[in-house]
Order: sequence, then structure tokens, then C-alpha cells
Amino acid sequence: MGFFSIDTLITIIAAVFTLGILILIHELGHFMIARMVGIRVERFSIGMPPRLLSIQNKVDGIWIKLFIPWFIQKLVDAQSIEYRIRRKHPKAGDTEYALSWTPFGGYVKMSGMIDESMDGEITGKSWEFNSKKRWQQLLTISGGVLMNTILAFILFSGIVLVSGIENPVDGTFVGSMVSTEAREVFPAETAGIREGDQIVAVNGQSVYEWEELTSIVQKIPGETIVVEWISNGVRRSDSILVVKETVPTAEGTLDIGMIGIGRVLEHQDVSFTESIQYGARSTYLFGTLMARALWSMITGETDMDQVGGPVMIAKMAGEMARRGWLEIFYFMAIISVNLAFINILPIPGLDGGHFLIISIEGIIRRPLPLNVKLVIQQVGMFFLLGLVLFITIQDIARL
Repeated sequence: MGFFSIDTLITIIAAVFTLGILILIHELGHFMIARMVGIRVERFSIGMPPRLLSIQNKVDGIWIKLFIPWFIQKLVDAQSIEYRIRRKHPKAGDTEYALSWTPFGGYVKMSGMIDESMDGEITGKSWEFNSKKRWQQLLTISGGVLMNTILAFILFSGIVLVSGIENPVDGTFVGSMVSTEAREVFPAETAGIREGDQIVAVNGQSVYEWEELTSIVQKIPGETIVVEWISNGVRRSDSILVVKETVPTAEGTLDIGMIGIGRVLEHQDVSFTESIQYGARSTYLFGTLMARALWSMITGETDMDQVGGPVMIAKMAGEMARRGWLEIFYFMAIISVNLAFINILPIPGLDGGHFLIISIEGIIRRPLPLNVKLVIQQVGMFFLLGLVLFITIQDIARL
């Protein structure tokens, strides 16, 4: 795949769309709750600095500002260009809405909140973050996580409401041949089993339901079995190696035996109520899977080289985009759950880090020294940037 190919362009667009929407929704959560509890939001930006364009309501009209890139500021002798749209009944607004150059990301700048950027000041005004009650601060910090969780729930529910679900059909007829990125052809396909064939026996034991078949195969990864099947009215048999595959479950990952066949599925439409239930279950499932995956990395059960970062997300987003809109929205829902989970971790630099500091201040009934909070946040950001860089290098090495 060449760098300037259509596939590369689709990957870039899909990655910007997916991550851009998720981060925008995350920051929108902080913005909405901050406004709800009376915290003044000085700037709401789509993308990360430097700013490209901003718009703000002022008493004398709507001001639009275009920021000149630093490398041509001397040439045009200006840092920005401003234009005012006059209004008959102007109403001043507190927030500057900005579009910044870096498409990945976004941020909400709240009055009276000084973080690792050290951009801001505390004056004690009633609309400042530090002037609000602890529960209001905690709710505002949690806004991004809440919005990402709600987005995932809505996407999961909406997808199943539109597309329906696939229910398994009784019997042992083969409905599909399984393939993965790591293993395109499984032993069953190599042996000659095809869609529409019927599995009738394993190791001389007759099987009549799919559960009987899987209960035998999944327990013996690495062993060779004799499979008998009927294809176009002809009874066939062959020795097939059961391969080991790791699959996600509600209880975590599980190693099982597979030969590479899927059962026949029947399409079924679902009601609105059923779609809501499905959305809630899916959001919970992927959240718990993320928690278990993190724990397995901490305990050493999973190697760090299996972790994907921004480059891998971009690659997967491109693959989903080529399959269709429902696939990319499903992928977006999964990433949204993961983003919510990661952000709530009590790591300095993340929402969970801010949440922990505010909670500690509530327990000790006094604010921590500003320099202590800044050091904690900056160390956390340094750690996170190092981790992202490490994972990105691994992503590129796997390409």
C-alpha cells in the first residue's frame, strides 16, 4: 500500500473522523457540566494549539479571529486578523470557540483551573473552578468520561436497532469459514470443509447440536481430531489439528481450541427496548474487557508488544471504513468505552488524576499546594507522553 494511495487516504480520514469525534464528545462533556454548575469556560477548542480560527460573542458583536502561522507573521506584520459581525441586540458571551491546527484532540479551558500547562490564574471569583464545591468539581472532571460512556451506549444501541442481530440456528451446519488477521486459513478449510456442510461426528462420536461440537473441540487445543462431515450428500472424514486461539469473554480472555468454522446465523430485528438492553450490555462488556486487559498487562500475563496505540487505531479505523459505516461506528463505540476507562484511571495528567487530587483535598479539607499539584501533573504528563511514544514506535514496527 503506497503512502499516497486511496487506502492511505481512507485510513487518514477515518482516523481523524473517529478520534476527532470521540475527543470532541469528551471535551463537550466537560464543557456542558462546567456550564451547568456555573463554571466559566474561557475557551472550547476543537484540536490542539496553536489556534487557527476562533469566534466569540462580545458586547459589540460577534468577533471572528484568524490566527497567522508563526512562520509568516513577520512577513505580513500581524499575529491575527479580526473581523466583527455587527448585531442589533448584541449579547456578550464568556467562551471563545476555537478551531486549532492539530486535528487530534481538543480542550476546555476553565476559569480558575491551573493544570500542567500553567495557563491561567486564580482570583477567587465565584465562577472559577476552585471556587465551586467539591462535588461540582468532581462532576465537571467526570464529564468527559460520562459523555464517552453515553456515546458508546448510544452507538451500540443504535447499531443493533438499525441492523438487528444474528441468532444461531439449531444443528451442526457450517455457516461460515473463520479467518483472522494472524491466521487467514484454519485447519477445517484446509481439510476441505465448506459453508453448507454438516458436521456429523468427532472422533467417532456423533454430534447433533453445535454446543456438542464446541464442547469437544474447545477443550483440546493442540490435539488432532477425526472429523466426519456431509458435503453435497457425500460423507467425508479427515484428521484436523485443533489450534489454540485467545478470545475475549465477559470474564476476561480465554484460550480455546478451534478448527475454524462458524455456525449458521439467522437475522432478527430487535425492538427499541431490546436495543437499549443490548447497548447497556455491550458497554459493560467492553469496559470490563478493558479493565481485565489492563490488569493482565500489570501482572505480566499480556506482553506490552500486544498493546495498540494511535497508529494501530488509525489502521483499524481505515479497515472499518472500507467495510462500511456501521463497522466504523461499532469500532468508534469500542474506542469510546476504552477512552472513558483510561481517562478515569487515577494517573496524573488524566481526568482520574484530577479526580484523585480533588478527592484528597476534600478529605484533608484544604487544597494541596499549587506547586505540588503542578509537579504531580507534569510528572504524570511526562509518563503518559513517554508511554504513547513507546506504543507508537511499536505500532510502526508492526506495520
